[in-house]
Amino acid sequence: MLTQKLRERTDTVSFRIGSGIRLSLEEEAKKNGVSLNTLVSQIFTYHTGWGRYARRLKLIPLSKDQLRELYGFMPREKIQEMAKRLAETMGREHILFLFQRIDLPCVMEFIEIWGNHFDAYEHRFNGKTHFYTFHHDVNLNFSHFIKEYMTSLIQTTISRIPRFENVGPNSVTFSFED
Repeated sequence: MLTQKLRERTDTVSFRIGSGIRLSLEEEAKKNGVSLNTLVSQIFTYHTGWGRYARRLKLIPLSKDQLRELYGFMPREKIQEMAKRLAETMGREHILFLFQRIDLPCVMEFIEIWGNHFDAYEHRFNGKTHFYTFHHDVNLNFSHFIKEYMTSLIQTTISRIPRFENVGPNSVTFSFED
């Protein structure tokens, strides 16, 4: 039996943009083998999922090569201290800035926003437990940063204890009860 994926309702909207921008978008769409409509939808999805928050939170982009260099030589104890401190300060402040409160739905939305900037991100829920996977392709030390950051963030905000099934050189998988 084939299962049909539910399609999200769409709306037709019209925008005025400069001709140069339109040409640039058409060129990018052609290069990527997608329609202009698909490319613009991808841009809007990125903006509403991560882009607008990154700008509001004053985040800056770093290449994976930079992250590999930064985390590659840092002692694990320093990584754990930094992750814990950042989760308890910056993580908490970011949640309050974005949602004006700290509760399970807000922390989960923050994890969703945070996770969406990785190569691949997955969140599953079985009715009792939330399962998360962040695939980053940086290095093992970066995975240890994510582990400690998520542990501290989840424990100090929603008093849950995450269980880590995988902390590898390219990804981190963990879960916690609802």
